[in-house]
This record gives sequence, C-alpha cells and structure tokens, in this order.
Amino acid sequence: MPGPIGRQTVTLLEAPLVAGDYGTQVRDWDNAATLTIGGCTVDYTANNRTRQAGDQTTTRAQLFMPRRAIEVTTDMRVEWDGRTWEVDGVPAHAEGAGPLSGQTVSLVEVQGG
Repeated sequence: MPGPIGRQTVTLLEAPLVAGDYGTQVRDWDNAATLTIGGCTVDYTANNRTRQAGDQTTTRAQLFMPRRAIEVTTDMRVEWDGRTWEVDGVPAHAEGAGPLSGQTVSLVEVQGG
C-alpha cells in the first residue's frame, strides 16, 4: 500500500557533465541542481540482500509524479525518505497512463558490495 497518496515530496537532482578520465564525460553529483516536487506518491516495492564476497542490499521504490510535473530522465537522481535513489530503467511517459496521470518512475538504491 502506498504512503500518503499525492502528499509526498521528492527532490530531483540533475548533475552537469564534466570532463572525466581519458576524454570521457561524467556527472558531477557534488554540484547537482535540485528541484523539489510536491504532490507525489512514493512507496517501497522490493528489498533484496546478497551475502557473498560483500554484503549488498538493493532496495526498490516506485515514484508516481503529479500530472504536469517536470519529466524525470534516466540522467537524474531522486532524494526521498532520507535516501538518494537512482532512476532504474526508462521512466514511463504519462500519456500512456491516461490524461489525469503523471509520469511513473522506478527507483533503485544499492548499498554495500
């Protein structure tokens, strides 16, 4: 069951590209621009712990953006519930869910390993 439907706030992080090693470009997350979005619904969907060479925990959540909110891309991160989440896969377009829906974004957080 989702948390308070449509009453949660997330912060979107968008980092600029900077020069990396060997002529590559990397995201500079220390200097990311932030944008706070209210009216969201977010809920945990899965949790997995792997114990092999290193102890690793993978947590997944689903973010439902309000309609007409900024579009989340694969190059962004999301702060919610005191954690920083990666966008997992390509976010779904709002148009596919109907005229009253916002974008749906799968989130993943990997710790340890």
